[in-house]
Amino acid sequence: MAEQRLSHAYLLVGPEGPERDAQATRLAAALLCRSPKNGEPCGECRDCRKVFEGVHPDVIPIERVLGDKGRRKQEILVDQIRAAAADAVVAPNEAERKVYLIREADRMNEKAQNALLKALEDPPGHACFLLCAAAADALLPTVRSRVVRRDGSLRDDGLPALSELCQGYLDAAASGKPSELARWCFLRSRLGREEADELLAELETALGDILCGRRSDPGLGRERLLSLLTALAELREYLRRNISPKQVFGLLAVENDLRNDTI
Repeated sequence: MAEQRLSHAYLLVGPEGPERDAQATRLAAALLCRSPKNGEPCGECRDCRKVFEGVHPDVIPIERVLGDKGRRKQEILVDQIRAAAADAVVAPNEAERKVYLIREADRMNEKAQNALLKALEDPPGHACFLLCAAAADALLPTVRSRVVRRDGSLRDDGLPALSELCQGYLDAAASGKPSELARWCFLRSRLGREEADELLAELETALGDILCGRRSDPGLGRERLLSLLTALAELREYLRRNISPKQVFGLLAVENDLRNDTI
């Protein structure tokens, strides 16, 4: 993780939906990743792959249970949190840590939050708690005081800020390391079509600003900047032709092959 010391509890604040879920999954992967860099999971190790596939045994979801009629209960109950706290003392199955992912932490009732508070005050060294909430003030102040809030880089829709994503791309593209660019593209490949197009449009603007001198060149050079601008325009056209974001970002990861137009 990018922090100097790994925390045992994080709070992601943002509207409920697939974007917030993706952000939570990415953070869970970073917590279990064997070689994270700058707070990002590598996306390549066994732990990362299993987290992104939703099959890692050390990522334990906590969500509202189904009632007798097959409908989810209104709240996350205290017994669920107590069960998680009891399980937390058990060693991880595969990774160095276990992540308890509470996707609707604002659905915990007061008893459940107080039970979680006890776990947060004295957690086992290998246990991490990742809370997701639409609004932080839905949680008790005592709970909020014991978690690291991670909404600073989120937009209103729960995605990382476009400016942050663009800078990450520029750094990766200028690094001279194909693995850095591949990792950035892999982590963006799960975006929806509209979000992917919005990000590519923002990248076009950033590259244009560099060419016009409104932004410093991280080391790409004019020729590559022009080539990338052309490539981004083509990739946005692919999205409009219903090519999946996964394929589009896969092509961006091997930017030198974009001119071959293999789609």
